[in-house]
Amino acid sequence: MAGQPQGPGEGSMLGDAVWGGSLSRQPVRFVAHESNCSFLWRVAGVQGVEVDFLLAELGDGPPGQQALRPHLAEVLLSGAAADRLAQMLGVPSARLRWALPHLRAPHLMPGERARWEWPWEPLAHCLVPACGLCAAVRGGGWGEVWLVWPERWKICERHGRFTHLRQVGPGGVDMAQLPESVDAHRRRGRLERRLGPTGAVLVADAFALTGWWWRRAPLTRRWAERAGRAGLQPGDVETAWLLVYPEALQVARALLRYEQQRADRPGGPWAEAETDLVAELSRLASELGLPPGRWQVPVAEWLGRHHKCAPAAGDSEGSGRRRDRRPVTALIHHGDKNPASLDHSCLPWDWSDPFTAV
Repeated sequence: MAGQPQGPGEGSMLGDAVWGGSLSRQPVRFVAHESNCSFLWRVAGVQGVEVDFLLAELGDGPPGQQALRPHLAEVLLSGAAADRLAQMLGVPSARLRWALPHLRAPHLMPGERARWEWPWEPLAHCLVPACGLCAAVRGGGWGEVWLVWPERWKICERHGRFTHLRQVGPGGVDMAQLPESVDAHRRRGRLERRLGPTGAVLVADAFALTGWWWRRAPLTRRWAERAGRAGLQPGDVETAWLLVYPEALQVARALLRYEQQRADRPGGPWAEAETDLVAELSRLASELGLPPGRWQVPVAEWLGRHHKCAPAAGDSEGSGRRRDRRPVTALIHHGDKNPASLDHSCLPWDWSDPFTAV
């Protein structure tokens, strides 16, 4: 499938290295948010070469390091190596860096040399498989496409597919049978666009709270019924995000109203706001049929943490209207390096890790 290799001397001179004597210039379609490793596996497939050979053409790497599959690791490139890759593809370097998030600062390796490395440190982002339909259309038939994403799962809004980092097999979950979860995902997007990072951390807290409920009662009738409709296992923690999505959005809006009430009264008292929040979540817990006396545990933990943050008088943004006031949530989450990630809840548990107790 690879084109004719260029002859000696026909490559492009970059510093003191000559690139292009072994590989042809072949176009490869971009997939938004794709990892470097996933993209290089696709490029190698188009070229008809091994990934290790391709990396050697792009620059120098640590001795003994061998290529890993894209679901296992990411490979980082220097700016010069990224430029070589762009020349190989016949595309502007800026376009390549726009397409691949880890070819942008601060993910580029430092220095002027063309080089690459497989980092052993945990990445700030997750490696999540792309929707199977997107991979089929844009992947060129070279297997799964893996994305750099702030969360452990992703919803493809174009094709209505849910994918997660531990899934077995390509494709993902078809969400056609879960319209309420599709709607919740859209409403979450609107909430986060309106509130920015504050909206993101509200949603993270809401998922942590609702996920705690799910871990204690995964066979709750409403959630089990959703699992059955979508052909999912009701106790599968990786797909539970889909099952609890509508309730998580309800909780997020309840938390938002609580914080807005507190922002309206910077000096307190906030007993009325707390009463309203607990009453609203009590109604939701009753609708779900959650065991009485247990659903309050994560709610009390969340309230305890947010009581430590008091809004400053006059602390508001935007037009000054109540709906535009900055929730106090922004204070307790201040300094989060990646507030868009659902991992950045202020609650001290990871409900989506099956090996972690909650």
